[in-house]
Amino acid sequence: MSFSSDIKTELLENLSKEKNIKYLNAEKYGENLTYALTKASLSSEFKEFLNISNLTENIIKNIFKGVFLNSGCIVDPNTDYHLEIVLKNKACAEYIFNLFSVLDFTPKLIKRKSTYVIYIKDSEQISIFLSLIEATNALLKYEEIRVEKNVKNNINRTTNCQTANLSKTVESATKQLMAIEKIYKAGKENLLNDKLKKTASLRKKYPYDSLDYISKQTINDEYISKSGLKHRLDKIIEIADNI
Repeated sequence: MSFSSDIKTELLENLSKEKNIKYLNAEKYGENLTYALTKASLSSEFKEFLNISNLTENIIKNIFKGVFLNSGCIVDPNTDYHLEIVLKNKACAEYIFNLFSVLDFTPKLIKRKSTYVIYIKDSEQISIFLSLIEATNALLKYEEIRVEKNVKNNINRTTNCQTANLSKTVESATKQLMAIEKIYKAGKENLLNDKLKKTASLRKKYPYDSLDYISKQTINDEYISKSGLKHRLDKIIEIADNI
């Protein structure tokens, strides 16, 4: 079964357990309620009943349950974050869109061929919607997947950042080593003062380590800060460029 099918099965099971249910049976719940919404533009009785300002919390929940059962879909969160409700009646679609908006959701409404599609792609808002329609099991599963994906994304971002930093370190170190080699091969080491010679020696000793790491190795000797090392190495490159 799909993720949406699981949600609808849970909703129907919950509805079948409710007492004093006003619908003939749970299977007709979505159909009956959507029919009422579709008639809203034709009947003053329905207009009054469905006036958003007159709705109680329970009625709002029932409206969303019914519309989702009949016309809704939530994509498997492993694939994408996407809630969609497809309606044939424009007045009905606008009503549901406005109801979403009143509750601080940020839906989009588009026309797709002969239907009207309301969709939400914000993962947190979809989570709130599942809570609103009281699909507890689906909500728990959705949140579990969402948390797992967030953890993986954070790990990937951290790894990518570390990889990028490592690439920059290697690139900078290579440029510095080439400059040092050029100076010594040209016999121009006399252009380097004692501080620059020491820095060149440190870079050759730790060829592809970060400046932060090299700086820490000087703590028990003549300490050189990370910024101090960078300044000296930049100077060495400048000297090499002028040879």
